[in-house]
Amino acid sequence: MDDLRRLRDRHDALPDPAPETVTRARERLTSHMRRAPAGRGKRSRRPALALGLGLVGAATATVLAVTLAGGGTVEDRPDGPPTARLRPVANAQDLASNAVIKAAAQDGPAPRPHQWAYLKAITMKMPGDSGETHTGEVWCRIDDWGYADYRGGRLTLHKGSERQVDYRDILPLPTDPDQLLARIYQRVGTTGMGPGRRIVTKSEEERHEEAFMEIQMIMFDSVLPPRLRAALYGAMAKIPGVRYEPGSHDLAGRRGVTLYRLQRGYLRNEVFVAPDTYAYLGQRIVVVKDQKTGAPDLGTSTQRKGTVVSWNSVLKAAIVDEAGQRP
Repeated sequence: MDDLRRLRDRHDALPDPAPETVTRARERLTSHMRRAPAGRGKRSRRPALALGLGLVGAATATVLAVTLAGGGTVEDRPDGPPTARLRPVANAQDLASNAVIKAAAQDGPAPRPHQWAYLKAITMKMPGDSGETHTGEVWCRIDDWGYADYRGGRLTLHKGSERQVDYRDILPLPTDPDQLLARIYQRVGTTGMGPGRRIVTKSEEERHEEAFMEIQMIMFDSVLPPRLRAALYGAMAKIPGVRYEPGSHDLAGRRGVTLYRLQRGYLRNEVFVAPDTYAYLGQRIVVVKDQKTGAPDLGTSTQRKGTVVSWNSVLKAAIVDEAGQRP
């Protein structure tokens, strides 16, 4: 904006062009347009703004790259509306920035209370190295009235919710990453339910660890509007200790990129993201260093490096109109 202000001040200080100069410029422009060969298609009939000769012409032709609040760029060209550009991803913030740009084109209306969120997921059956998996489907009503799944080959409705976080708490969350992260820290800094929630004292590391896991849980357990999902990436990228890794694959074998955080010194907590659509793919917790766990009086065990503590991936996620409906 300072460059534009200096340009405007300089232009305003220049004397107006002489009438004969304006006349000659118009004659040259008219002559040039009449000599244009046929078959090139119609020219724009926008005003030519030729009176500025040189200074104004140069300013009009300049492309102004403006940095977005979350990263990325927007180009403002004189022949069209601003367009956002994806940028190469080198860190967590780049990923979040690109997700915001993608979300702007994908976002639709918020789900209605009586609609259902459909999730099909694959989950590692038992922690460890067995490799056994389970694939399941669940429908959760947006107002958290109930959920549905298949039991014994039949669709079964259940009242209440088994979700860790209610849609009624998730959907009103802000889509500004800073505001969203502040809300997440507020959530993990209290305990209990409803009016009885109370503030608890936690260390900085505990707050960062629980904020990461809260976002991770929201993304896995929910079908989210793209703007809110992108904001969650942005909030996660701002948590101290969060890192980006360009090469990975999820439990379904799909290529992805990873946002991860080392927690308690021996657990790597990961979120997998599709590198083209920025859709959420799933999560994993894996042991990266041998660690004794438990208490001496209750017995201890050793978590071995490479052991997968949990691993699951979302195969399909959509908002549908009734339980049992698939996208």
